Amino acid sequence: MFLYQQIFFSTIAVSFGILHLIIFLYNRRFKSNLFFAIFLFLYALNIFFDYQTSLSGQTAEGLTYLRLHRAVMPYNSVFALLFLYYAFDFNIPKYFWLIAAALAVTGFFAVLDPINNFDYVQIPLIIVSLEAFRILTSAIMKKKYDAWIIATGFFLLFLFSSYDLFMDLGLINPVAGIVNGYPFGFLCLIIFASIYLARDFARANKTILIKEREAKKMEIAQRVLEVEDNRKAKELNEARELQLSLLPQCITNLKNYDFCFDMRPATEVGGDYYDYNISESGEISIVIGDATDHGMKAGMMVSIIKSLFLTHINNMGIREFLNSCSHTIKQMKLKNLYMALMLVKLNDHRLTMSSAGIPPLLIYRLETNMVEEYKIKGMPLGAVESYPYETIDIELETGDTVILMTDGLPELFNKDKESFGDERIKEIFLQNAGEPVNEIVSKLFLAGEEWMKGCKQNDDITLVAFRVKV
Repeated sequence: MFLYQQIFFSTIAVSFGILHLIIFLYNRRFKSNLFFAIFLFLYALNIFFDYQTSLSGQTAEGLTYLRLHRAVMPYNSVFALLFLYYAFDFNIPKYFWLIAAALAVTGFFAVLDPINNFDYVQIPLIIVSLEAFRILTSAIMKKKYDAWIIATGFFLLFLFSSYDLFMDLGLINPVAGIVNGYPFGFLCLIIFASIYLARDFARANKTILIKEREAKKMEIAQRVLEVEDNRKAKELNEARELQLSLLPQCITNLKNYDFCFDMRPATEVGGDYYDYNISESGEISIVIGDATDHGMKAGMMVSIIKSLFLTHINNMGIREFLNSCSHTIKQMKLKNLYMALMLVKLNDHRLTMSSAGIPPLLIYRLETNMVEEYKIKGMPLGAVESYPYETIDIELETGDTVILMTDGLPELFNKDKESFGDERIKEIFLQNAGEPVNEIVSKLFLAGEEWMKGCKQNDDITLVAFRVKV
């Protein structure tokens, strides 16, 4: 009977040990499988030597097997605790190493005298039992997944160990011929612990699969967003190219004037607008505007004004044109979308201007070497259907230079939240008044970039400069 039990229990322990060693090798994150496998291999040796001692009898060979049993037993308990720590993700306490050292030392003395010194081993074994009870109780209190499964295995081991104790005390007789109960208790512990590890492995793999699916979904969503962003970027670039194609390029020669038009939008599609037109009589009309907001909505307003300008500018006076545009925009019910605008007409050396919310017009007088400022207050187009826009007539002399601008440059902020300001523009204008008009515009843009010093440009910047030819 002992031989069959020896073979059965040893084989079961080794088989389960190999199984969990393979599981660990498959996924080394689960170290609980490794320590459980080592525990089972040691237990297999432990149970083999225990039964071999009984089979050999009171001989020298039996004493040798008993020594081997005593040598293996302490380390069996060490790996049992390591298994429990890793099974429930508990930190290994410092006193564990004291327990392990006590088991090693008492185990050494038990090997020297396996009968008389074995009682010394019982003390650290009792401490191991108490530590195992603490771990299991803590795991259950913390509601660790399936902690009750391992707890059940230890409870059955306790029952069979109690069975052995009661037999040793003579309180009960062997049941069904079982005179050694703890192997059956360990068999229950092995089965329940293996069930726990299998469920833990399956649960972890399921979590990994779920995370992989979520990661895949996020990757797909990211790709969709990238495609959508690329599509939007392409559309915005196309809209930008379309808008820029609607605006005149820098013109160096137009009748009796040198001209320069330039714009630096804050976004892909700007809300600033500039244009010119020459009537059959030779009158030059120049317009510069600033739509509220940025992006596509502002770009739409620019397209509207462009259409109105090309259609009506040669058929209407300045006031009539501004009110006609304002009326049209108001009728379109574009909500809070308006257009600040300045309109200038040139007849030979005579300049007539009006403004609907645009910064002052600046004129450099060659004769006096001074910059004059002309400012007209007026409601932006679309704010009201009709407004008494004011006009100013100015006589230009040969060599005089004029600058029109939107509020992007004067309201440009630096890192200290200070605005660029009209005075700084006039100062730079005066310093570079002798340069060609395109150079004056370039110097103003460069000064704006230096002023920002890496800060974000929050508004479109548009400049129109022209000079009466000498």
